[in-house]
Amino acid sequence: MSPSEIQLEVFGKTDVGLIREHNEDNLLIADLGGGLKESNLERATELPLGEHGALFLVCDGMGGAAAGEVASQMAVDAIFDVMAEGEARPARDAFARQLRRAVETANERIFQQSRDNQSERGMGTTCTAAAVVGGTLMVAQIGDSRCYVLRNQVLGQVTKDQSLAWQLIEAGALTHEDAKAFEHANIILQALGVQDRVEVVMSQVALRRGDTLLLCSDGLHGPVSDSEIREILVGESDLKKAGESLLQKALERDGPDNVTIVLVRFTGGGLAVPAPDERAEFVAYDPGPDPIPERVGGVDSGGQSLLATMEIRSPEGGGEPARKLTSVPGEPRADAAARAVGGAAPAGAGGGSVSALGHAGGGRRRFFDWRDGVSADDARSVATLFLIGLLAVAAGGIVALKCDGASTRPSHEVTR
Repeated sequence: MSPSEIQLEVFGKTDVGLIREHNEDNLLIADLGGGLKESNLERATELPLGEHGALFLVCDGMGGAAAGEVASQMAVDAIFDVMAEGEARPARDAFARQLRRAVETANERIFQQSRDNQSERGMGTTCTAAAVVGGTLMVAQIGDSRCYVLRNQVLGQVTKDQSLAWQLIEAGALTHEDAKAFEHANIILQALGVQDRVEVVMSQVALRRGDTLLLCSDGLHGPVSDSEIREILVGESDLKKAGESLLQKALERDGPDNVTIVLVRFTGGGLAVPAPDERAEFVAYDPGPDPIPERVGGVDSGGQSLLATMEIRSPEGGGEPARKLTSVPGEPRADAAARAVGGAAPAGAGGGSVSALGHAGGGRRRFFDWRDGVSADDARSVATLFLIGLLAVAAGGIVALKCDGASTRPSHEVTR
């Protein structure tokens, strides 16, 4: 099969929404052979799938002020840079490993810049990266942006949200309907740039003629249901009009967040016609290890547990606050969460603190330090946060654990 026998029609657009002050989302539509490269398309564009493949990205930044926008743009740039170095007609597994490595590179760059620049501390971004080569769609996932494929008028989600709500759904504690109204639906369990390493979740889809790909941030799939998304995609054959209708539907629901979409329609004789009952769904994909050594089994060379970060993204308007839980490196996650709920000082912390960074209203953030006395309201807020962490652990999720370790105590009130 020649890649030129696969034709693409693409459209992508982002909108700030009706509540947020900044648009921290970014997208990319790129021909990896050096042709099309766009972060916003005013009209639908057709192009053949080249020998180097194609790349589609949606990144939803977080971190307050302009830091989220910086993180999502850095992710787009880093992933494209790595993917653009690939060879023509790559083997499928090698191409998938390159995509995974590109996402890991983005994480490293954002994490380093966040450490080096005080004004960008804590910034991060979700990332849904879809790459196509030889009739196969490969998806790398971090966070809760999504990838869907519409086939035979059935919409299939081919990624899994890395969120507390999704963990509870898979554990049987929530239904998909309940999750829409879940108080902590905005808690995600992984993001690029907030820790030194990430676990990139890979999936794959064998494309069929007529498939429509949708990448979107939670600004779309939060207020707009899957059935409504499907209805728009099925009912509107014009790709641009379909994309505009999706954005408009999110705005009609008060546009609570930045909303970003990428649409790709696949046609051409290089793709098989789908069977009448064929559907697209999540299929986990392991392309094998990279040639370079990696830490295995969640343990680094010193035997310490690798810690991930949970970001609490506020649903209110105004700023884009975040909450983080902190712990001692090497401490088991469940023990850390249990200790944190009890309020005990971390053993051997070396001056570190168990702390949470939360929204305090008025565009301000307050730093709660367990070594100080806190008000009853503050204590309840922080206790609730840690209980959520315990719930995520019980459901098999990754709790936000990060070492503070600073000997100098931060001020208790930080103005953005």
